[in-house]
Parts: sequence; structure tokens; C-alpha cells
Amino acid sequence: MRYLPFHRRISSFISPFFVLCITALSGCDTPPKDGSCTISTLGVLPLYTSHHSPVVKATINKQPVLFEVDTGAFNSVLSEQYARKFDVTYASSMVRAVGAKGTEFQHVVQVDDIGLGGATNTNHAFTLTSLQFEPTRPPLPPLVGLLGAEILLASNLVIDMPHHNMQLLDMRQCPYPAPLWKGTMHIIPIDRNLDDMKLHLHFTLDGGAPIRAVFDTGASHTVLPVRIAHRLGVTDEMLKKDPSTTNFSAIGDDKTTVYRHHFKTMTLGDFTISDPEILINDNDILDYALFGADFLRQHRVWITTGQVMYVQHVSEIPLGNTDQPSAR
Repeated sequence: MRYLPFHRRISSFISPFFVLCITALSGCDTPPKDGSCTISTLGVLPLYTSHHSPVVKATINKQPVLFEVDTGAFNSVLSEQYARKFDVTYASSMVRAVGAKGTEFQHVVQVDDIGLGGATNTNHAFTLTSLQFEPTRPPLPPLVGLLGAEILLASNLVIDMPHHNMQLLDMRQCPYPAPLWKGTMHIIPIDRNLDDMKLHLHFTLDGGAPIRAVFDTGASHTVLPVRIAHRLGVTDEMLKKDPSTTNFSAIGDDKTTVYRHHFKTMTLGDFTISDPEILINDNDILDYALFGADFLRQHRVWITTGQVMYVQHVSEIPLGNTDQPSAR
């Protein structure tokens, strides 16, 4: 069983040779004078799931593919298995990738053209991984890699797993950053770290001290390093009673065990989730938690380019309010 598709990247390979170029399909040149909001849609992509993680349909050099949506990955990743099929250009540099099970060194390649639901991304860098992604069945195209934070966080990102779509939006023409959603919305403070391209947030378990976490849609579950679990009073004896596995996909070759542990409550921002299942990883290579894609199964999120993320539970979304955002 596959639990944790962890991927961590080092950014030293980025150079002017690899240029991110996303072209908006709609929008306007100047903000409206009446205070209304005009949203430029960069891309709308159909959203699927693979082992509880979000997956979107895109193209590489005009060929249809699937990518995992991984906000926890510094940069986008392509499987070595498929690299030859897409006529990629190999760079001379390599990078060190750090994951839940250790590290590996990876080649860097250039992809000429990425289609993202109407947007075009040209001359973009991917690192190659030896990890094998899950096979798909026709009519779906193959799952070939990850979309990382350098693409996902360059604009407003809407992930709506309950309604099976993902959107990349340009909100620069809006006088306010809030989404045009109806119904109850929750505001979650986030910290966008541009040095490592991560989204940081905090949550608590059973009323304990705030836990620093990276919002990582590439992790199928929320994960705690065992040292943080110990601080919350979770003992090794308690973990021995929990279901566990060593069979998951992650970078590195270290032997790692994860335990499926239940807490009474998880509090995030202004709302609380009851009986959350948290994976506790006995490999302490990470010094923070991973806030994973299990949260997305019952919530849609709007990640701004500022310091907040908006969240709605499926029960808070009015009927008929599942379409694309629109101006008002």
C-alpha cells in the first residue's frame, strides 16, 4: 500500500535557460474603476485522484499525460521511464533530492511545451526521478510525474477535489484577494517561503502546542515525524498498537515505518476536525509536519499569492456554486 509520495527538491539547478512562461487566456489590462473583480483564468484542469492525492490532466509536447499535484515539491518532476518518449533536452547539471527515505541525485531536463488546461508553459525544467508512478487504465493517459510549487504557486491556486477541478488564476486585476465563493469560508493564515517554495501553516492536535507544517498535496495523508508525536505525548508503546507499514513510495533507500494513529481533534484556523488519522513517521529526516491531501477530500481550497488560504467544507458549499470563479 502506498501512503506517502514524498518529494523534496534542491533549487540550485535553476538558471535563465529554464524560463517559466505561462500565458493567460483572458483578463483585462487595467483594474475596473467600479471596484469589481476581473479574474484572468490561466488554466482549468480536470482533477482526478491517485491513492488519495490529486492528479490533473495536462500535455507534454502536445501528448496527453497526468501529473500529481504536489505543492510540497520545490520543482516539477518527470519519471525517467517516460523521459525518452517526450524528446526532452538533458542539461549537464544534477540535483540532490531529499525525501522521506533519504536522498537521491537526479538529472535535469528541459521540456519544450506543457499544456495546463489552456495555459502554455514553455522551456521548463524538470528533474528526473527513478520512482515508478502508479499505472493508469485507458482512456486516461499515463501518470508521468509531478507538478511542483514553481508552477502551482506562481498564481492563485484553486483545488476542488470534491468537484473534480483545479484552476490557476490571475487575481492581479482584483482590488481584494478574497475568492468569489458563496457560503461560509474559513481563512487559514499561511506563510509562503520563496526561498524553498513551500507553504507553511500551523495546526494543533488535541489542544496541544501549534505544529508547524508544510501544506503538501503530494502526501496522501497528514504526517508527523515521531519526535513531534513524542512531544504530544504519543509514546512508542502507543505506536506499537497502531497499524503500520513500510511499503510506501518515497525518495531514498532508508528503512522507514509509518504508524496510523488517531487523535481526538485537529484544529486548523477557526474550525476543528474530529477523529483525524495522522501518519507518524519514525524517520526524523524532516523537522516539520506535512499537511497532506487527506484534507482535500472534503474541502476545497483557494491558495492566494498572499498570506492566506481560503477553505470551504463540502457541507458549506451552496448547491450550484461549484462552477469556475467569475467576476462580479
